[in-house]
Amino acid sequence: MRALALLLLAACPSHRVERPYPPPDAAEVARFVKGVRQRVASLTAETRSDFRLGKDRVNLKVYMLAAWGGKLRFQAMSPNESTAADLASDGKTYCFMDVNANCGECGPATPNSVASLIRIPLEPDQVVAVLLGSAPVLDGTATLAWKDDGGREVLSLAKDGWTEQIELDGTDRRWDVLAAELKGPDGKVAWTLQHKDFHDVGGVRLPGASLFEQEGDTVRILWKDQSVGAAIPAAKFHFTPPAGLPVCQRR
Repeated sequence: MRALALLLLAACPSHRVERPYPPPDAAEVARFVKGVRQRVASLTAETRSDFRLGKDRVNLKVYMLAAWGGKLRFQAMSPNESTAADLASDGKTYCFMDVNANCGECGPATPNSVASLIRIPLEPDQVVAVLLGSAPVLDGTATLAWKDDGGREVLSLAKDGWTEQIELDGTDRRWDVLAAELKGPDGKVAWTLQHKDFHDVGGVRLPGASLFEQEGDTVRILWKDQSVGAAIPAAKFHFTPPAGLPVCQRR
């Protein structure tokens, strides 16, 4: 499955490309990537997602809501259109329910808890950035280089031994985030992500497919329907599992 996902999202640079514009400023590009928060306030989407649910890999329709402040809602649907799993986070607390395993839980909205359904173990607002086709941006020293094998800008950031590389499409200075990788002080990869097939949605550019990987665990998202900017009621980011459910067991 991992090989298939990587094949799906891998770009195919096979020729040398000269940078077709003057070298941009690294800090300016970093500000643009961070500025996704100002460009779009919320996301409502229908997806086909491949992810881990309990001990199983599944490929299900998932409805997603996301807004800044770490507000997230993921509803995975069974083939018969009933709810298979549900997760809501208001940025501070979360609740999760796995219908098939007949378990549920609520607690603080930490990276691991928010990743109970969609396996993206980041801070809630960082997950929002990923779902909006961007990437978490390390707040460090920024440099920029041109990757002439296929033609990409590579934004490199460094802070306290941590390093991040973000590959971007600079066509028309649109700075689509094509790939990102974060490494720790020990040189080990903390996570990677890829986006592809960017298109216009409500005046902003969003991906048609996304792939996130962390410690061998992956989630692949095929975006079926996306809309941005709507005011999402706060109640959408809350639900209470039925009383008496056992706590879900982590793998």
